[in-house]
Amino acid sequence: MTIKKQFTSLIIVIIAIPVICMLYMATMHYIRKSDRILIKGYKELRKMEASRFSKNEWDNIYRICENLPPDVECALLADDNTVLFSSISEIKKENILMYDELCSLLYRTSKTYFYQFTSPPIGEQKVVLITRIARRAVPQRRPENTIRTLIIILISFVILCALLTSKIAKNVFDSIIHLENCTHQIVNGNLNVELTTPKNKIKKNEITSLAESLEKMRLELADSQNRRNRFIMGISHDLRTPVAIIKGYTEAIIDDVISEKKEIKNTMELINTKAAQLENMINSLINFVKLNDNELRKDFQKESIGKLVKEFAKDSELTSAVFKRKFSSSIDIPENIMVPLDKQLVTRALENLVSNAIRYSEENDEISINAHYNDEKIIIEVSDTGIGIEQKDLSHIFDLFYRGTNSRREEGIGIGLSVVKSIIDSHDWKISVTSKKNEGTTFTITIPAAQETC
Repeated sequence: MTIKKQFTSLIIVIIAIPVICMLYMATMHYIRKSDRILIKGYKELRKMEASRFSKNEWDNIYRICENLPPDVECALLADDNTVLFSSISEIKKENILMYDELCSLLYRTSKTYFYQFTSPPIGEQKVVLITRIARRAVPQRRPENTIRTLIIILISFVILCALLTSKIAKNVFDSIIHLENCTHQIVNGNLNVELTTPKNKIKKNEITSLAESLEKMRLELADSQNRRNRFIMGISHDLRTPVAIIKGYTEAIIDDVISEKKEIKNTMELINTKAAQLENMINSLINFVKLNDNELRKDFQKESIGKLVKEFAKDSELTSAVFKRKFSSSIDIPENIMVPLDKQLVTRALENLVSNAIRYSEENDEISINAHYNDEKIIIEVSDTGIGIEQKDLSHIFDLFYRGTNSRREEGIGIGLSVVKSIIDSHDWKISVTSKKNEGTTFTITIPAAQETC
């Protein structure tokens, strides 16, 4: 149960108990009203006997009967022995109660009831009030008994509220303490501690939901830390080689190990080549970081995806010809299909895919770009018939700095496909890959919910 619901239940209980007490008091007051028990039909009787008693006399009769305890039965007789009203079952209203009948009644019921006869002053008329109470009747509930009952109810109410408050507080405090302990460990650098609350110990509430959200953040932070470590290790590994070569040849020139003019020139050319390679690596790293920091993500504009792919296919055909690769394309996308995108980034992603296809294929191998529109989705495929990718490498090829088994003989630092994945993800598109060793590789880009315009 959520904390909000728990406190709502507590508030309902706090409000309900006083209301129940008030209803109880009102009900008891209604039950004990003398006029409800003893003078039922008072108004009708007053109308019938209006000629016998005046209004003031009837008011006096009403007050007398109202002041009688609720456990007392009574009958009111006029001076001619007519029964004006009666709550005694043996005495019927509107009958004339004769003396011998009254004596007989007293004789029969004297062991069961106490009787009392009074002649209350009501005015000029004389009446006789007969009252009786059962010998074993339960004594009338006194006011102190009602107060005692209310005190018991209030004490029970306080205890109930205390128990509910204690239970809610324990649930909240347990959740907070567990969350505090876990976050304290994370602050100290321990990202391996789980933030999920122990099952069967802490009930689910808003704090446990917060812990679950923080757990997702922890996992993402741990993954980010792992990627950062891999990033640093990759930079250290891939930049060390050209730096070591540059440093080695520079020291050789300084120490006169290389002293001939021609050798120095060749060495300087090699140093220049490695420096250029180092510069390209650094630029690739900077561009990748900018891409993931959203610095290169401009506001997307609706572009004709069919036109963009066709233009790119024409450029790729020329590039493939330079590297003596066969090239084919099949673009079946209406030019009025518009998709929000960054043209520069999408072109860059396609260029990386085609560059990989050229790099991992040989002369006369075929490279193809196929695209079609199907069920409100655009499918773009970049394929080659090159050396393929090992099955064990397929699940990692988009990881930063990862270089598959077949790519380790090639230059590069393993960023190209990570850039492609970042660009595709930034557009909320999907990319997948299929490959067979020595048969080729196909990268598939899926663009959902394309929009058609006139």
